Amino acid sequence: MHLPTHLQSLLDRLRTTDPHSPYKAFVGLDGYVDKIQKVVRAKRPDGNDYFDQISELAGLLHTLAGKSGQIELVTLATKIGGNAPIMAQALASLGISNRCIGTLSDPVFDQMHRGCELVSLGPPAETNALEFGDGKLIFSEVSVFERLRWSFIVGQLGIESIRRQYAESRLVAFVDWANLPHSNELWENYLREIVSQAPADPDRHLFFDLCDPTKRSIGSIQQALMIVAQYAPYGQVTLGMNENEARRIYLAVHGHSPADAQRLAQTPDLPDIARCIREKTNIPTVLIHPIDCSLVATDAGVLTMPGRLVPHPTVLTGGGDNLNAGYCWGLLHGFSLADCLLLGMATSGAYVENGLSPDLAALIAYLDNWRVEIAT
Repeated sequence: MHLPTHLQSLLDRLRTTDPHSPYKAFVGLDGYVDKIQKVVRAKRPDGNDYFDQISELAGLLHTLAGKSGQIELVTLATKIGGNAPIMAQALASLGISNRCIGTLSDPVFDQMHRGCELVSLGPPAETNALEFGDGKLIFSEVSVFERLRWSFIVGQLGIESIRRQYAESRLVAFVDWANLPHSNELWENYLREIVSQAPADPDRHLFFDLCDPTKRSIGSIQQALMIVAQYAPYGQVTLGMNENEARRIYLAVHGHSPADAQRLAQTPDLPDIARCIREKTNIPTVLIHPIDCSLVATDAGVLTMPGRLVPHPTVLTGGGDNLNAGYCWGLLHGFSLADCLLLGMATSGAYVENGLSPDLAALIAYLDNWRVEIAT
């Protein structure tokens, strides 16, 4: 495959695509207020010097063990947070109207795209996202999610309203499983009381993202994967994850703790992980997106597409959610899996580079710049 030629073909098709999508989506069920922060290493007359590497901060913290110390944080932005709101925002920016259900009762969510219909289940969780040149550390207070049980949600929304919303949605995305303590109960009841009561639809896409499962038990992870697989008769099911999540889920499907650092270091290459997770869980499509490529495992094998590293990211938090949105946008519009991977990475790249979820025009511009960059 010649990537510049492939990108040109993708661009030609995108330029004839209506930016106003006819499809609707449902995304849930979290919601955070995110503080995007930097960690101060030193104060200087001309401004702060920030830690660039997570390992540098870890070294400082190690010296403070058994003592005490102060770490100064600088807040760069306070913004909408949570996998569901960020994915919903990205979908709406690309022209897909959606209903986002979650813990959204805070004025910060007033800034969301008008294509997102917000349905709040209460106050949001709170996150401090410490960003570095080589990654991010996310500290979250998520006790508000304890109330999110199936009976509570049905009581708030009504079962018929939930069924209507499902019937109207070409895409259903459940994300942030790891932080919702009753997520297995929610996914199981949604399957039994909503999905299985409606006609199967091969054009409907059912997307799941567990997020970082490190703190969850082996049994709960295995149960979640089993539930996801049970959605397969009712639509096209995809499980999405980043590299860290994929390696930890690989451990769990083999009966090992996702927090086992020694075994984590011995996990195989990502194509083998994708293939293995798919085979062991019977989930039809497994998507993995490390930072430099994306790959998808289906019954046809494993497909890998190269990505583009953003040299000077504006923001890191939310890149994976934007990738999920771009990938799902491609699925909804009938693009090939190779194109869906490129669309996902480009949506994420444009977001990380510019700090905003792209609309279709911005997505096209990013892809065109990428094409020119690798062709020269």
